[in-house]
Amino acid sequence: MIRVIIERHVKAGKKGELMHLLRELRTAGMHQPGFVTGQTLAGAEDDSIITVLSTWRSLEDWKAWEKSTARNKIYKQIESLLRGKPKISVYQIIATEEK
Repeated sequence: MIRVIIERHVKAGKKGELMHLLRELRTAGMHQPGFVTGQTLAGAEDDSIITVLSTWRSLEDWKAWEKSTARNKIYKQIESLLRGKPKISVYQIIATEEK
C-alpha cells in the first residue's frame, strides 16, 4: 500500500470553497479502484495549510486516479484557490502500529 500526502496553501477567504471541492474530490476518489481511505487535515497553528492524506492499494492505482478525467476536472477548480502549487509526496507503507 502507499500513502499520498498533498499539502496545499489556500488563499485568504477561500477555505470554505476549497473544503467543498476537496469533499467532492474525495467522493469521486472513493469510487476509484484501489482507494482505501482518506483524511483532510488543517494546520494546528496555520489553518491556511490544508493537507490531504490518502491511502491506495498500489502506486499504479494512485497514478490512474491522478491522471483521471474526474480528478483533473475538480483539480482545475481547486488550483485557483491556492497560493502556489500543491506539494505531493508518495510513500510506501512499510509498517503500521495502532493501539
